[in-house]
Amino acid sequence: MATVESLTADIDRVIAYFNARKMDLPDDFFDRKTQFVINGAPFETLLGQSPSDPLVLMLSRGPAGFRFTAKALQHAIPDARLERPSTPVAPSSTDPLSLRTELRLTGQLRGTNEAVTAVIPITLKLNDTGQVEVAEARMDADTLEKIREARRRS
Repeated sequence: MATVESLTADIDRVIAYFNARKMDLPDDFFDRKTQFVINGAPFETLLGQSPSDPLVLMLSRGPAGFRFTAKALQHAIPDARLERPSTPVAPSSTDPLSLRTELRLTGQLRGTNEAVTAVIPITLKLNDTGQVEVAEARMDADTLEKIREARRRS
């Protein structure tokens, strides 16, 4: 089972890879079925197709889902940067298999160059082997909509 320290190191590696525009991931960090959730909505429900469609699940889950999402975010915010403020990665008080932390997203929106600065609470729910089973993020609805609009710009 992974420790909080090893998971914190993996989170920091994911952030470093994202900032370097690499799509690498730490080994066994995400399960192949990891579900990504934003503001309570699983990504597969946001793609405009049946959330049970095998292609939709292939694109929205696991390492592929992370890469798909990271590329979409980097398209919307070409100079996107993530950092983990001094907020520690901490186990949830109610669920020993959940970790919480915060990420800070900065950059300028495609097409408008409007600055984005968002603090994003993150909850990682782990499976019994210590891999991330669900990665849930919360973001201000207005900022999320601006990112969606910027993604549509070429």
